[in-house]
Amino acid sequence: MDITDIHEALRNDLVEVAKLCYERRYICGTEGNFSIRLDEDLILTTPASTCKGRLKADELVLTNLEGKPIEPTVRKPSTELAMHLTAYRKRPDVRAIVHAHPTVAVGFTVAGQSLAKCVLPEVVCTLGAIPVAPYATPSTDEVSKSIEELVTTYDALVMDHHGALALGKDIWDAYYKLETLEHHAETMMVAHLLGGVKPLHKSQVEKLMDIVGVYGLKKPACAPELLKPDACAKDA
Repeated sequence: MDITDIHEALRNDLVEVAKLCYERRYICGTEGNFSIRLDEDLILTTPASTCKGRLKADELVLTNLEGKPIEPTVRKPSTELAMHLTAYRKRPDVRAIVHAHPTVAVGFTVAGQSLAKCVLPEVVCTLGAIPVAPYATPSTDEVSKSIEELVTTYDALVMDHHGALALGKDIWDAYYKLETLEHHAETMMVAHLLGGVKPLHKSQVEKLMDIVGVYGLKKPACAPELLKPDACAKDA
């Protein structure tokens, strides 16, 4: 497969992920933005003001790492592309980013409730802790500033009163992390409705950190956060 075929396949993957996010109601209207880093200075991203449920591969925009389109096009890149570019600069290992507005995860920030609890083994192993970036006015430089330090440590985070950001080795990896984040939030919400959240114990979390390699994963960079008293329960 030559580079042209690879880029075409990546375009199709990005469109499929965008449509999945729309179908799963992680976004609505023209919300959300997605990107893939094709090489060191080439970004494939979604256009501004476009419904992702109706997105077509030839509508995607190519930019450089400064966010400037490199091909003549009437379509402009997402107004929040700068957030993606900040993450790519901070994390050379990241090759794709998904930004959506999953209802339950965002609802936790609106309610002032934390998602940083060790509840599900799968979440502990894949995402680790889930932080909240401080509120920033959408589509402004405030957004990049609000996430620039967090993305150096976390692969998924929630943005206060706004949305969620997931980083991955490819667009599917980023999407699966978004799914996992929202699943975690949904489980936490159900636990609250049923009487309260019962976190895993510290020793249980430590054992999970010891076996992440079984799943082909590396210990999350934020692993120390998982062992703090506000994230897990004390052992008896």
